Amino acid sequence: MGQTRHLLGLSGGKDSSALAVYMRDKVPEMEYFFTDTGKELPETYGFLDRLEAFLGKPIARLNVERDFDH
Repeated sequence: MGQTRHLLGLSGGKDSSALAVYMRDKVPEMEYFFTDTGKELPETYGFLDRLEAFLGKPIARLNVERDFDH
């Protein structure tokens, strides 16, 4: 069997962010990702940078080149 991975998707909103903060110490091996739709407010990207620093882990950014209109 393969290795188990723990992934948590972030929307940039308060609920997924609060869950990430909560899970940070509960599941240290957690991996985080954000799916960029290209329609986010500019503030969202700054918030994700601050959240990434707080979590102490990178937040993978997905779909950077294929936005919602693709």
